[in-house]
Amino acid sequence: MPLFCSTATAITGNPKPDTTPYVGVVVLFADAARQQPIGYCSGFLLSPTVMVTAGHSLVGVEAVSVCFDKGPISYAVENGKIVYYGADAIYDGTPVAYPQYNPTLAGNSEYATSDIGLILLDQPVAGVTEFPTLPKAGFTQSLAAKTDLKIVGYGFQYQTTPRNNGEINSWAGTLQQNSATAQMITANFAGSDKYLKLTANPSQGKGAVAFGDSGGPVIYSADGQDIVVALNAFVSSANCNGVSYHTRLDVPQVLAWINGYLA
Repeated sequence: MPLFCSTATAITGNPKPDTTPYVGVVVLFADAARQQPIGYCSGFLLSPTVMVTAGHSLVGVEAVSVCFDKGPISYAVENGKIVYYGADAIYDGTPVAYPQYNPTLAGNSEYATSDIGLILLDQPVAGVTEFPTLPKAGFTQSLAAKTDLKIVGYGFQYQTTPRNNGEINSWAGTLQQNSATAQMITANFAGSDKYLKLTANPSQGKGAVAFGDSGGPVIYSADGQDIVVALNAFVSSANCNGVSYHTRLDVPQVLAWINGYLA
């Protein structure tokens, strides 16, 4: 989905191809019959049928299709329809909005509610046998500044020049799963009770998110287990640099809502 940077969406800066099995690309449709594709985003599985993504990606969406092809993904748009040339399975699903999410960008309102949504797949995903865990409530508050975190997504990787059509429309790249390392910034800011703030400085060997990465996981690894502490939500500029913001999954209300679908 052309997820605008000022409310987030590819991995930029220092991206590298990634094969995290539980991360997929989500095609978004404006109609239940899946005849009107309107964009794409990223998402990750917590079980064979429950997937997490960004709330803003699901606004105006009636149905989704998900693929776990790591890419580069071969596809075309023919007569307004997406034709996929790969061999990976396609899974249809239903979007579920987080009841407390308010999709507005007025002032600092984007910080006021958790930007998150779920996808309930019609059929269990085959081939994915290991899933990440959710953090305990308040877990990210125990992480020190500059803690390394892995960000994953299917977004664009670079900007073209000259940027005659504006910064947002200059983003390009292949449709594939990429990852990069970002670091925690521990600071109080408007919305820090619901969002993490991460570095997005490519000159320091780090990476950031851009259009298409929304909904991808922010992963903290401990003792061989992936803990998804947040999801990609938005960044602070159309150039997708500076800092990025990620919806915390260790908020008690968010955890309770997600776990209600995992029970």
